[in-house]
Order: sequence, then C-alpha cells, then structure tokens
Amino acid sequence: PASEITDHSAETVLIEYSSPNTNKPIHLGHLRNNVLGYALAGIFKAYGYNVIKANLVNDRGIHICKSMLAWQKFGNGETPENTNNPKCKKGDHLVGKYYVEFSTHYKNEIEELIAQGKTKEEAEKNAPIILEAQAMLLKWEQGDTAVVDLWKMMNNWVYAGFAITYKNLGVDFDKYY
Repeated sequence: PASEITDHSAETVLIEYSSPNTNKPIHLGHLRNNVLGYALAGIFKAYGYNVIKANLVNDRGIHICKSMLAWQKFGNGETPENTNNPKCKKGDHLVGKYYVEFSTHYKNEIEELIAQGKTKEEAEKNAPIILEAQAMLLKWEQGDTAVVDLWKMMNNWVYAGFAITYKNLGVDFDKYY
C-alpha cells in the first residue's frame, strides 16, 4: 500500500555505471552495465531518491600510453575525420585500433627476444615498445606538454565516440569522473 512507502526525498544515491577504458570501444560488458545502471537509477528515482548517475572513466595509466605510442609510431596522422577505415570514424574505434596495434608489436618483440635467448619474463619487461610506453608514462606524469596534448586529443576522439554510443543506448550521466 502507498502508506507503507517511505519518503526518500532527503536521501541521495550515487549509481556509477559504464566505466569504460578509453583504449577501446564500449563492449558487451559495458553495455550490460549501462543498461543495469540506468535501470537501477530509474527504480531509485521512482522511489523518491535523489539519484546521481556517475561515470568513472579509466583514461589514465600505462594502458593509455600504449595506444598513444602506437598512434605516434604507426598512425601517420590518422584521425576519425581522415581515416579510410569506415569502422574507425568513431574515435573510440580508432583508438582501439592502435591499442591492438601496440599489442601486436609488443608480442612480436617478445617473440624476437625469446628467440635471442631471453626468458619470457625478461622479454616482456625489456621489449623496446613497452620501454617506450613506460617512458611516455613518466613524461605524462611529469606534465610533458606534448604527451598531455596527445592524450587530450585522443581522449576527445574517444569521448565523442562514447557519446554516440550512449545516445544510441538512451543512457546519460549527471557526473563524469
């Protein structure tokens, strides 16, 4: 009965959902989280709660340097606007392409080092491309303007791609972190 419904208007609920990694397009797991999070927000709102829908985006760290470095090394200035690959017109797909490109080169370098007698662990730690990514991360953490600008540019591509996906899903957020 309606008389049993508690007034929750003074209570705030934070619901964090989506939480994508900016190195790749939103995948099935993120889609599930988006739908569940958005539905929960609607349920809490229907019960009178003040709801804050938040999206905590994982856009920092070594994994981001991997796509940035690969784009620098192999991208030849490709952007979502000038790509010849229709799948990469969405910026999140383009950045994801370079994350995969990094992984491909990294695996090849590991194989080469193992063939030269290194252990797998030594090869993984000493592959030139991972050392370059680690150096880029240090520069980024030190505020290197070129690295920060590259990060901002590529993140803008990704966020524009995510916005299209969110619009198509019909979900939104009150706060981005």
